[in-house]
Amino acid sequence: MGIILAAIELIWDRSVERVTLPASVGTSRAALILILVGGTIFPVAGHAANSYGPSQSSAVKSSLAWLGSNEKSDGSFGSSQISTPPAAYAIWLNDSRSAKASTSFSWLASQLDDSSSYAWGEADIPGQILYTLSTSGNVRLLSNSSDSSGLLAYQQTSGGFLGWYDSSSGLQTTSSIDTAMAIWGLIGAHALSFSKQQQAVNYTLSLQNHDGSFNLTRTEATNHFETLGPESISTTALVILVLKSASFTASETHVSNALNFLSAASSTNFTASHDSKGHMYAAALSALAFNAFGRAVQANAAIAFLLLQQNPDGGFHDIGRLSSGSNALDTGWAAIALQQVQPGPLFTSFLNPVLFVGLIIAVGVVAAVGVVVVYLLMKRRARLPMASRVVSTLPTL
Repeated sequence: MGIILAAIELIWDRSVERVTLPASVGTSRAALILILVGGTIFPVAGHAANSYGPSQSSAVKSSLAWLGSNEKSDGSFGSSQISTPPAAYAIWLNDSRSAKASTSFSWLASQLDDSSSYAWGEADIPGQILYTLSTSGNVRLLSNSSDSSGLLAYQQTSGGFLGWYDSSSGLQTTSSIDTAMAIWGLIGAHALSFSKQQQAVNYTLSLQNHDGSFNLTRTEATNHFETLGPESISTTALVILVLKSASFTASETHVSNALNFLSAASSTNFTASHDSKGHMYAAALSALAFNAFGRAVQANAAIAFLLLQQNPDGGFHDIGRLSSGSNALDTGWAAIALQQVQPGPLFTSFLNPVLFVGLIIAVGVVAAVGVVVVYLLMKRRARLPMASRVVSTLPTL
């Protein structure tokens, strides 16, 4: 700013007496001022526009590096049927020919083919595996044709899928997470009839609250022991991602209410100034949900929050987990979101928050420069002798 003022003073504040300037000289001075002002504005805007992309790109690279270094030789991540699907899918998104991803998919297929494996304890685990295999085009790795029918066996007369353990009754019950994951996988594998899909969707919608969020079950709103939906934000985001697969649109009342709930939750949870909780799993799923339904501002806000939550080792860890340190489940979903939600173009209906602030500052700078220019013009005019002013106003004969 000091450079601009000094330059303007050199241009305008001269002691020599002047009359009307030729148009070309006036234009040159105006252009010079615009160049000086532009030189301070556009580097700021350009930096804001370009710094967001590389930051996200580096976060993707470091998260993928963490996943690559924590994959076991058999392709699993901690021998976990829950954590391996998102981790494998994140690696595959970056490189569909990755040997590491291929090994992970083969391990997941073997788990789904084995009816005695831990994957078959509830509907959400095989559902997530089937979704990952289908969306990456690896269903062909399954050798057991009854895998889909085995998952369908979890569907109850209510339309929901069985899996969650209800501590009050001591029995398994249907839940939004089990149902959502199950139909997500079955839809992707083209193994769910329309009637069965509609029953499952209707059951899931029956768990929606007036504020747009979804409960875990009919008797429990949330439970932090549910790994794939430990709180209402992640549960709601997962459900509407599945509804997207079931051909629901943003104009559907159930979807719009859920998106509004996520928007409200995001404004109080996914910001640097308001959140110290570290719910990055919810942020990753919310970013994907917003992106799926075209809400770019909220999607990018969730991604910006994710960038602040990355651990120094490149991995991610949701604060709601019982374990400490980075884990494959959270890192996998974060890497998926970081790869699928791309920063929007510079000039869209929604501006990057950093760029928006930069533009506000730029407008203020331009206004200040305008005031200074007017002041200097008036000061120069006040110093001109009265005779010069009179002569300069006489018509030319």
